[in-house]
Amino acid sequence: MKIAVASSDGEKVDQHFGQAKHFLIFQLGKSGLEFVDLREKNRPPIYDHEYRWKRGLEILKDCKVVFCRRIGDEPRQKLQEIGIEVVESKNLTINDAITSYLTSVIREIKSNSSVEE
Repeated sequence: MKIAVASSDGEKVDQHFGQAKHFLIFQLGKSGLEFVDLREKNRPPIYDHEYRWKRGLEILKDCKVVFCRRIGDEPRQKLQEIGIEVVESKNLTINDAITSYLTSVIREIKSNSSVEE
């Protein structure tokens, strides 16, 4: 599973989805979490607000989750429509944000499986 993170420093989730110049891409697999790519929106600055977040959609299509500090309603909806979950994590470290998210997913799976039994 690929996870995208909007981070300016590679340590914290500190970028708004539309304002992020790049996204760090992590792969979650059997061996844990591994950094695999840095995806840039564009080298020259993008001044068109709508294009900035639409470009984010294009470069993250293969990801399952995106972590960002904040995101607007329209980009959130578009990401969800293409199957990407959005997690707002205000200034948490990348590791803490992903760990917290995965812990909540595991809790949800456990509670759903105990309901089915």
